[in-house]
Amino acid sequence: MGKELLMIPGPTPVPDEVLRAMSRQIVSHVSEEFVETLEDALKMTAKLFQTKGRPLILTGSGTLGMEAALCNIVEKGERVLCVNNGFFGERFGEIAQAHGIEVDFIEFEWGRHADPSLIKEKLERGKYKALTVVHVDTATGIANPVREIGEVVKNFDTLYIVDTVCSMGGMEVHVDDWNIDVCLTGSQKAIAAPPGLTLLTFSKNAQEAIEKRRTPVGTYYVDFTRWKSVMQDPKSRSYFATPSVPLIFALREALRLLFREGLEKRWRRHLVVAEAMRMGVEAMGLHIFPEDGFRANTLSVFDVPEGVNDGDLRNAMKKTHNVICAGGLGKLKGRTLRIGHMGIVSSDNILKTLESIGDSLDKLGKKIETKSIVSQTKDKLKYF
Repeated sequence: MGKELLMIPGPTPVPDEVLRAMSRQIVSHVSEEFVETLEDALKMTAKLFQTKGRPLILTGSGTLGMEAALCNIVEKGERVLCVNNGFFGERFGEIAQAHGIEVDFIEFEWGRHADPSLIKEKLERGKYKALTVVHVDTATGIANPVREIGEVVKNFDTLYIVDTVCSMGGMEVHVDDWNIDVCLTGSQKAIAAPPGLTLLTFSKNAQEAIEKRRTPVGTYYVDFTRWKSVMQDPKSRSYFATPSVPLIFALREALRLLFREGLEKRWRRHLVVAEAMRMGVEAMGLHIFPEDGFRANTLSVFDVPEGVNDGDLRNAMKKTHNVICAGGLGKLKGRTLRIGHMGIVSSDNILKTLESIGDSLDKLGKKIETKSIVSQTKDKLKYF
C-alpha cells in the first residue's frame, strides 16, 4: 500500500496483482486476448451482482452509471421517485432533472434509513416510472434496507434502480432475488480495482422498457442499445466506442482475487472489520453518525468531537501515522470524519487507523486511552 495508509471511502488501495495487470502493454480492443478478458470480466460481474442478466461495463465513474441507469429507462417528462437521505440520493434527483425527468423526492433525515412503509405509501399515491435508492450513502454511512424496499416495489409498475457503488463486493447484494431492475456500482471501492469503470445490470423488465421507449435515449455514449451487442457477445468483436483496455484487465484481476477469497467470506470480513472499527471509535467516546442497525460495513462516519477542528484531526492523523481519511461531505462538511474500510482492508489497517485517531485526538486535547482501546479491538478481529 506504500507509505500512506489510504482509509478514505474510495478509491481504495489496489492489490499488486491488479496493478501489474493494468500496467501491461496495451493490446487492441478487438484482439482475441482483450475480447477474452472482457468476456471473463462480464461473467464475473454477473456473478458478483448475483444476477442472470447481462452486465454493462462503461468507462467512467459511478456517477456515469447513475446517469446511464436513469436516462435509458426513463423518458423526458416521466416521473421518478428519488429516495433522499444523503448526498448521493440528492444527486440521483439532480441527474434526472438534467434530463428533463420530473422528480419527486421522498425525504428522510441524513443518517436515518429509508422507511419501506413510507415508500409504499408514496408509491400508492402516485405513478412513477422508476424509484431510485442509494444502498450505502458515502456521506452519511447509512445502509438503506434495499432488500425490503425491493419487496415493496415489486408490487407496483415501477422500475427499481439501486446505486451499490459503496456496497457491491463488501456487503450482501442479490440483484435478482431483491427485485432490482437496474443496479450500478463503481470499480474503485470494495471491488478494489482502480477508479474509472462503472458496472451495471439491466433486468428483463428494464430492457423491455428501453425497447418500448417512445423517444430516443437523450444521450449518445451511455445508450444501452448501442452497447448491447458489444456486451452480449464480445467475441463478435462489435465496436461502438473504445473501452479502457488497461482498466478492464485490472477489473478482471480484481474480480479473480475477490472470488478467490469467496464472496460470502468477503462480506463476512467487511462485517467484522466494520464492527471492530465502530467498537474502537465508540470506546473513544465518539458518536457514530448513522443510526444503529443501519450502518454500512464499508465505511464508518462519526462526529468530530466538540472543540476539535476536523481538518486539524485529519492533518494530525497523517502526521502521526501517515493515515489518510476523509472529511464530511455536503451538509456534513466540517462536522464528521469518514473512514473507509473496504476492498483489501486488513486487521492491521484497522488497528493502525484507530491508533492514529486516538493519538491525534490526544494531541488535540482529548484524553484517549489509545493503547487499551486498540488492544481490546484486537479481540474483535480474531476472524483474521
